[in-house]
Amino acid sequence: MKLILIGFMGSGKSTVGKLLGQRHGLPVIDLDQAIEEAAGQTIPAIFATHGETYFRKLEHQVLATVIDQPGILATGGGTPLRADNQALLQNSAVPIIHLRANAKETLSRLGNTQNRPLAKGLDQAGIEALKKQRHQAYQACANYTIDTNLLSPMEVALAIEARVPF
Repeated sequence: MKLILIGFMGSGKSTVGKLLGQRHGLPVIDLDQAIEEAAGQTIPAIFATHGETYFRKLEHQVLATVIDQPGILATGGGTPLRADNQALLQNSAVPIIHLRANAKETLSRLGNTQNRPLAKGLDQAGIEALKKQRHQAYQACANYTIDTNLLSPMEVALAIEARVPF
């Protein structure tokens, strides 16, 4: 079984991915964690040292190495922005779930945005603007969209299980 979770930061991809993995005995790949392991640095350090362009190139390289592995893949929030990443996702022929939360819920889940290079210092309006920029990329890749506002991780997992056979 393979399932890919996409969506903005704070939408619940990693948390729900881990829960689904536990429930179904599947491995979980957190793309951000895999990038940090490949780089030997945290994502904020990668951005600070090398910039976003380098990070996105590394993100694509790591995505290409994990895309065909079985289990639950929780992507980084910006993964679907690049056309080459969209192609990898769309050509994977597995269910892709877009987890979506509104800006207020996103800020509540993120708490301190200081360790999020692209969200650092953004308020609700800034988060909403960034989400709008990414919405079309998420929709282009997703087979299903689940609104995660005010839902627990278990409720989101159950919504996914209702759409995707495990």
